[in-house]
Amino acid sequence: MINKTNTIVQSNNLGRFLIKVIFLSVLLLFISCDKDDIEKEEITSSFEIKIDNDQFKFTNGSVGAIENCERISVGVQSDKSAEENFTIVINLLKNGGIGNVQLFDYRFNNNPYETPDFKTDGLLTVSNFEYDEAKKYLHFEYEGELLKVETDFNSLDKNQPRKKINGVVTINDIQSIKCDTFISQLNFTTNTLIFFTNRPCASHDPNLKTNPYQFSFLSTNGYRAIIKSSKDLWNLDKGTYAFEQNSLENRIDLEQYIGIFRATQLLWIRPQDWKKFQTSGSYTIKEHLIINGLKVTKGQINLQVYDNGMLLHSISNGKFEVVGF
Repeated sequence: MINKTNTIVQSNNLGRFLIKVIFLSVLLLFISCDKDDIEKEEITSSFEIKIDNDQFKFTNGSVGAIENCERISVGVQSDKSAEENFTIVINLLKNGGIGNVQLFDYRFNNNPYETPDFKTDGLLTVSNFEYDEAKKYLHFEYEGELLKVETDFNSLDKNQPRKKINGVVTINDIQSIKCDTFISQLNFTTNTLIFFTNRPCASHDPNLKTNPYQFSFLSTNGYRAIIKSSKDLWNLDKGTYAFEQNSLENRIDLEQYIGIFRATQLLWIRPQDWKKFQTSGSYTIKEHLIINGLKVTKGQINLQVYDNGMLLHSISNGKFEVVGF
């Protein structure tokens, strides 16, 4: 992690933004619906959840659901009584991948619980996922555990308390919010590894002599891909750039998270938590576009991934879309 004061960092705060939107939409629904009307109307949205041994079900105006910037967020906020006082937001990718899940359980010391930082699908599974964007329809089942959020850097290697959750969500009226930004992506699929970006981050440190521009992508399944470059990708000419395992500059690295499951909300990157593979291959700059006022470079990657000489993954025609500086 780069901590220099003159380092420029791009990060994805989409999750926190979506949570605020979810809470606002749920609040507006509560305000606009009369209780008697809610009881009489047809159920169009339902959110069932079991937290440890406690079962709850919410319908219609008690459920908020939005689609924004290639994400789907569903949440409920309940404060009806001391026995039913919690908030949960489930953020999903449009392919059903788990962006993250946040539970604020006000019944027990207001402790927040979340999916793990670097492997969001490690303790929780989503099944029977269906999403129809045209019909604004969403259905999925979920089951697993969430971790108590740890904010003490000195306690990162301690196992955290967990809460079991499971349930079913069905939404027939997802609200769409126009995406007025652009989220960097790097995705590829092979027979041995599927990589879908969950959280992107980019940094520029002019004090680094080698690869001052770094574009990182965290996947849902615990991998991290890093495009390391001597220039902003926006300033590279269209064409193909090749690199070998021993190339120091202008390359793509792949790492796998090997630390314990932890939730911090801060995404602390520690070298000892990551296994670094050897890579060779190329990346191709195909086009430069301005999208929502941002400099976006699109291209493809071809990558061979080795572990001590053994070929693990061969990636062809992986795609990236990167916001430049």
